[in-house]
Amino acid sequence: MRSVLGVVLFGGLVVVSAGCGSSEGGQALDMVPVSGNITVNGNPTGNVELTFWPQADTKGQGGAGSTDSTGRYEVASPQGKKGLPPGKYKVVASRRLNPDGSPPDPKTPPIESNARETLPSKYSDKLKTELFLTISAGDKRSFDFSLQAPKKN
Repeated sequence: MRSVLGVVLFGGLVVVSAGCGSSEGGQALDMVPVSGNITVNGNPTGNVELTFWPQADTKGQGGAGSTDSTGRYEVASPQGKKGLPPGKYKVVASRRLNPDGSPPDPKTPPIESNARETLPSKYSDKLKTELFLTISAGDKRSFDFSLQAPKKN
């Protein structure tokens, strides 16, 4: 349910910002490319959805990205521009899987899916996440996250 709320909130963010360009107060925002790797329990992990929420006075509407099968992700703004403006971000990482371990059908709304969140709420819940990121102008580093999750028996 929590990840459904995150998807709904980010979807609303996209709708609200759809009419806005990538500018703040009429000035174009400088975007910093943001990409990195996600591991869960030390293993590169695919199908992780990342949402970057601006904090404090950070400009822009944030962004999102998903990991590929090697755990690599790249962030884009709601307008599709690669990267994020410099600033501070709260990061939510969600990995929903069906009971058999397969990813959910992207055409099926989360509320109708059997998929469940597989990452702890300290990563997947916007109110509880412990993931934060500060991006500086000209930053060229890889923004990697090493997550820990309960192992299935």
